[in-house]
Amino acid sequence: MMADTLLALVAAHLIADFPAQGEWLLRRKKNPLYLLLHIAIVIAAAILVLGAAPWPLLAILAGTHLVMDALKVHVLKDTLASFLIDQFVHLAVILGLGFLYPDAFANGFWARQDWLSHYQALLCLIAGTILSLHTGAILIKKITAPFVTEIGQEIQGLSHGGTYIGCLERALVMLLMLINQPAGVGFLITAKSILRFGDVKESAQRKLTEYIIIGTFLSFGWGLLVAALTQVALAHWAP
Repeated sequence: MMADTLLALVAAHLIADFPAQGEWLLRRKKNPLYLLLHIAIVIAAAILVLGAAPWPLLAILAGTHLVMDALKVHVLKDTLASFLIDQFVHLAVILGLGFLYPDAFANGFWARQDWLSHYQALLCLIAGTILSLHTGAILIKKITAPFVTEIGQEIQGLSHGGTYIGCLERALVMLLMLINQPAGVGFLITAKSILRFGDVKESAQRKLTEYIIIGTFLSFGWGLLVAALTQVALAHWAP
C-alpha cells in the first residue's frame, strides 16, 4: 500500500514541479503570490493523483514545499547544487509521508476502480516521461552550464534547438526501451553522431566538440536510466 501512495505522490510532484510550473511561473516565484500559486498547484496535483484529500498529508506537503521553495528562490543561487538539494528535500518529504500515511492512495477514488492497474501504469509512464524529458533537460543544462562559459563564444543554433533535440532523443530512447528494442538506441546514437559531425570536424573547435560529446552522453545516459526505471515500475504495477 505504501508503494502505491509513493507512486502517486512522486507522479504528482513531477507534474506540479515541471510541466505545470513552466518558465513563466518559475521566473516569478520571488513574488509571494506566485509562490503560493505554485503551492496550490502542488496540492491540486496531489489530490487529483491520489483521488483523495488527506488533509494532514496535504498540510505537511504544502508547508515543506513552501519552505524549501522560498529558501531556493530567496537564499540559494540558481545552481546545480540548489536544484539537487531542492529535489532531494521534496522526495525525502514524500518518502516520509509514505511511511506516515501508507493508506492515503488505498483510501482514495482511484484505488476502488476496476482499472486500477491501468491507472498506475499510466502514472508510471507519466512520471517516467516527465523525469526523462523535463527533469533531464534542466539537469543537463545545469551540468553543462560551466562548459558554455568556458567555450567563450556564442553557440549558434535555433532558439532552444538543443533542448528540443535532447527531449526528442530521450523520448525515442524511452520508446525503444519500452517496446523492447534497445538495439535501436545504438542506431540513434550513430545517427546523431553523423549529423553532429559537421559541428565538430574542425580541430580548432575542441572545446565545442567536447561540450557536444558530454551533452550527448549525458542525454542518452539519463534517458536510458529513466527508461530502465520506468520498465521496473511498469513490471511492478502493471505486470
